[in-house]
Amino acid sequence: MRRDFILILIFFIPLNFAFPQTRITSIDISGNSYLTAGNILNLMVTKKDGIFKEDQFKLDLKTIRDKYKSSGYLYMKFDEEKVDVTEDSSFAEITLKINEGKNVTVGKINIEGNTVIPDSQILKLFTTKENEVLNDNVLNEDISELLKLYESKDLPFAKISINDISVYQDNGKDKLRIDLKITENSKVRIEQVKIKGNETTHDNVIIRELRLSKNKYITSKSVQEMKERLDRLNIFEYVDEPKIYSTKNKNESGLLIEVKEGNTNTFDGIIGYNPPANENESGYLTGLVNVSLRNLFGTGRKILARYQQEVRVTQEIEFAYYEPYFVGLPVNLNLGFLQRIQDTAYTSRNLDFKADFPFSDLFTVSAVAGYNRVIPSDVINPAFIVADSRILFTGLELKFDSRDNIYIPSGGFLFRTLYSYGNKTIYNLASLQNLYNNDSYSIQRYTLDADYYSSFVSRQTALLRFSGGAINSDQLDDADLFRIGGFKYVRGYRNEQFLASQVAAGSIELRYAISRRGFLFGFFDNGYYLKPYDQLNNFPEQSGYLYGYGIGIRLESGIGVIGVSYALNKDSGILDGILNFGLVNDF
Repeated sequence: MRRDFILILIFFIPLNFAFPQTRITSIDISGNSYLTAGNILNLMVTKKDGIFKEDQFKLDLKTIRDKYKSSGYLYMKFDEEKVDVTEDSSFAEITLKINEGKNVTVGKINIEGNTVIPDSQILKLFTTKENEVLNDNVLNEDISELLKLYESKDLPFAKISINDISVYQDNGKDKLRIDLKITENSKVRIEQVKIKGNETTHDNVIIRELRLSKNKYITSKSVQEMKERLDRLNIFEYVDEPKIYSTKNKNESGLLIEVKEGNTNTFDGIIGYNPPANENESGYLTGLVNVSLRNLFGTGRKILARYQQEVRVTQEIEFAYYEPYFVGLPVNLNLGFLQRIQDTAYTSRNLDFKADFPFSDLFTVSAVAGYNRVIPSDVINPAFIVADSRILFTGLELKFDSRDNIYIPSGGFLFRTLYSYGNKTIYNLASLQNLYNNDSYSIQRYTLDADYYSSFVSRQTALLRFSGGAINSDQLDDADLFRIGGFKYVRGYRNEQFLASQVAAGSIELRYAISRRGFLFGFFDNGYYLKPYDQLNNFPEQSGYLYGYGIGIRLESGIGVIGVSYALNKDSGILDGILNFGLVNDF
């Protein structure tokens, strides 16, 4: 019984008594000149008044040696590295005697295997120079820069290795010899392309976006550009990085493209509620039906059909068609038809044509042409009078797009500007009470949109947007003007609540990504508009400053991207905002 008690007592004795810790009372450093004692102590985890740990002390000695080596003191050693411990192991004194040795600098840099880039160009590129101390990190950076130079010369798979770093005598001084071996490899020529994951999209649609050169040579930069072009098609949920592989029993290379197809055929709907403008009115619903086929029969062709009820007596019907690579040429055609019934005043039909000429992945020039017909309503006492007219126009559009992601950009710039010139012919001049002097007028239209995306922290993006436009003509009707409100220019107002011949608007939107295509956002829009005097209806000139603000969310789902937003303007209360929700899919 007594024996058991003693064993239990021993078991519960504190470890501090069983295994006393050794405290460091002093660290004495001598023999050093390049590094001060303070420098060396800062390199060490072992400290005065700390607990001595042998493993950590050995690591500290290695850290000191590595520091001297990186500074060119290759022969540095410890003449003495003593730890004096008291008899009861309670205290320890550390003594370090350092022999720094000679400082060794770089002598010769030998390069082997290079044929495309000469030695002189490589040595000029290197930060590592003769008669300077060798720094391992700098040498690695030099090698990385040399690899980039090889990539620019269509040799993306060159390899560079350090064969040896040795010491030799040069006029009685020790110098370092660095031997580099370069394996340039031949240019990678793609003999075949394999595509995986495309269940609907034809192989040729993907292959033409790769834009392989005639000689089929590729670089790492061109591989990245291939992925970006496939992403911009907006028909794939995911595009993997293209991979290069070697074929068996042949000295040939292939390119593997892996994609995951997204939901390209959608039926979208949006419903919104507009609160009453005053006590004598009631609120009403607005709606949108949108059918979008963005990869028709797997060919990359697109079709859009849209019906929108904006207000009680205003509606739009739209049809659009997109033909990529017309007759195999790098030209994309766009055809569009839009009919608008405006209140009980008129019907406007617009037929437009656009041909896109991509000069690069970032820059596109488009030729535009179109036909617009405005037919006044035959009802008695219409809401307002418009001219029975026709416009034939042509124009030019420029687009620059450097966004890094078309779904949720975190950086880049999107710029688009359009100029068109047309001739407006009036057919009912006699019935316009001699208010129009001629039956033919020129009309010019300018628009500009610029978006800048920037990200400061992960998942967050700031969007800065500027939009502007002007319409110039001696005679302008309601159907000619810009429409402001809803999603156009300044949010927080009813759809197309204001008309203008001149508009300038700016916006800031803060986004937080919650998925690959979904994000939360808050926004502030503001702008100025000017509507000229309307002599047909004796409406005075109107102008004003507008602003709106709100919050919203976009969520990725199996049927598309669902968007919900709530916006207020400068005159609305917290409960008087504009609510819009539905599916958001780009055509």
